[in-house]
Amino acid sequence: MGVFRADGVRFYYRSSGRGEPLVLLHGLGSSSQDWEYQIPAFSKHYRVIAPDLRGFGASDRAGDYRVERFAADVWRLLDDLNVENFYLLGYSMGGAVAQQMALDRGARVRKLVLSNTLPSFRADTWVKRGLLWSRLMLMSLLGPRRLSRSVALKLFPRPDQAALREKVARRNAGNDKTAYLRTVRALVRWSVWGCVGALSMPVLVLAAEHDYFSRAETEALVAALPQGRLQIFPGTRHGLPLEVPRLYNRAVLDFLSAPEAGSR
Repeated sequence: MGVFRADGVRFYYRSSGRGEPLVLLHGLGSSSQDWEYQIPAFSKHYRVIAPDLRGFGASDRAGDYRVERFAADVWRLLDDLNVENFYLLGYSMGGAVAQQMALDRGARVRKLVLSNTLPSFRADTWVKRGLLWSRLMLMSLLGPRRLSRSVALKLFPRPDQAALREKVARRNAGNDKTAYLRTVRALVRWSVWGCVGALSMPVLVLAAEHDYFSRAETEALVAALPQGRLQIFPGTRHGLPLEVPRLYNRAVLDFLSAPEAGSR
């Protein structure tokens, strides 16, 4: 793993492969480890850069945990690595960070992949409120180990997913309680619904049939994008990169390799 420092905070990242840069941003309570099935496949074609966002994985726990702060951290990393233009893939919370980055400096993002995410994480339905409070209560009262097991069970409930479920639960049991809770509270205040029409680059939205978000919300996102396209994976839940890695990787690679508008 590589390391860089910004304002006294250490950030870790994984880097593999050569070619055009492809940046991968992980979800809440996760780290770059959760790209274990993507980095080997993508690094055959691209220079893959997968950071641990502040407060997660091996990166320091410091400062605030707003989406805008995460986006600024990734920009600092890319500038440190002399990366100018790149492809960007964000999963769940990482999708929020990716959208923020693309809105802040869209000219540098060649194509954008948004996986299991929306332009807002506000708890604006009873289902979302229930999910939010269950996460907050489990982490506050029972700690990261119990929360990680509960989340893993929701993501991978089938008997044949037992090994994957156990691996994810064990991996995420080391989350820092304070960083996690502060991130959740910041995340549910973030929304860019009114801005996504400004994302002029090609955007692929990947969604699960049984996701945390409704199909109507996902379709509304795609409809708001000037160059948006949607792919839904039947029978899946929120953990697409780990649940169906072969299909997921194929969808991403096909999208990234397709000719861009105006190219010959």
